[in-house]
Amino acid sequence: MSARRLLIVSIWDRMWSLDGAAGVSDDYHFVQGMTEAGWEVHFVAPKSPEPGDPFPGATTHTYPNFFRATGALPVALKRILWMPFFDAIAAPHAIRLARELRPDVVMGHSHYAARTASRVRSLGIPSALKLFGVMDLVHTEWPRLKYQFKNAEQISALRHPQDAWIVLDDGTRGGEILRERGLPPEKVHFFPNGLNLEWQDDPARGELVRQDLHIPEGAPVVLFLARLVASKRPEDVLRALPGVLGSQPGTVLVFAGDGELRGRCEALARQLGVDANVRFAGTIPHARVPQMMAASDVFVTTSSLTNMALPTCEALICGVPVVAYDTGDTARVVRPGETGTLVLDGDTSALAGAVSTLLSDAALRERMSNAAKALAREQFTGWDERVGMERELLEKLASQRT
Repeated sequence: MSARRLLIVSIWDRMWSLDGAAGVSDDYHFVQGMTEAGWEVHFVAPKSPEPGDPFPGATTHTYPNFFRATGALPVALKRILWMPFFDAIAAPHAIRLARELRPDVVMGHSHYAARTASRVRSLGIPSALKLFGVMDLVHTEWPRLKYQFKNAEQISALRHPQDAWIVLDDGTRGGEILRERGLPPEKVHFFPNGLNLEWQDDPARGELVRQDLHIPEGAPVVLFLARLVASKRPEDVLRALPGVLGSQPGTVLVFAGDGELRGRCEALARQLGVDANVRFAGTIPHARVPQMMAASDVFVTTSSLTNMALPTCEALICGVPVVAYDTGDTARVVRPGETGTLVLDGDTSALAGAVSTLLSDAALRERMSNAAKALAREQFTGWDERVGMERELLEKLASQRT
């Protein structure tokens, strides 16, 4: 029996991650799991400007990378151009390849690929659309016109028939929202994010991190691990820092991550007079995350969408208490008084108070650390299990191929 064949229509020119080795690569684990199970995986993806195979273990078929070519344009203009560009440039390539390869399943990545996957489906090939979260679809409290404008592309994508919608749980109630949008419940598959559960037993030590970042011995450390972009609101953490230093002098705030707001954050730190207590570590290889966690006393996260993202879960796996804005489904994992503290969204004074309280009470941090690890053991999903869920669904779809 020949290997089953999967065609993935992607918008990314490398494995999904935060620049190279940083971040968790969902595609990496997925391709590894699928190929180990005997599947032949093909990517249709934008041409990468970087050397090397962007999707190790899979065969890559490229189309012109209009995403990078137009990346400097204003966001509003990219919203107007990118969808028709994708339909005119990427879609024909993917459809020709589907006719040639006759895959057992086609999978579209993100709303951009929805129409393409649906058109391949019309060839008698089962289709799945994979969404890596639902983003602003969760904001059903917005006025209707604002909601429609912010989510125009996503809403349009949901109108293209698929055999399955795969939604990863990013803490923005993805499965619930898609069902509310009228998708057949039996076709919506809401999967947990995969996590490195082995980190619970990792004897990682933070001394090297502290040395590299010139953190004084015994200084309390607060960690912010995320891209420095508007939705993550790193500036809020900086605005909270003077309040923390008022009760916990010598505290060091570490930004692990990079992004467009780094310059503004550095300037704000100087303006607030706290730059001596801030370290910008830049992009962190994912393998070093346990060491970053081991060097930290408190993890803080201030995203506008949800604070149940992967870094928060990784902090809990490593036993680091979390202080977070109460957005999205964050309360599912950051349980007040148990695994961390939630504060009102946008309240930097409350953020400072919560961090100060944890830094001042070692016994409380120890109790929360133990509770965090227990929650991770009970609720989180390892990569093998998560990829297995997805593979089982694709095998079911393949068996229905006409």
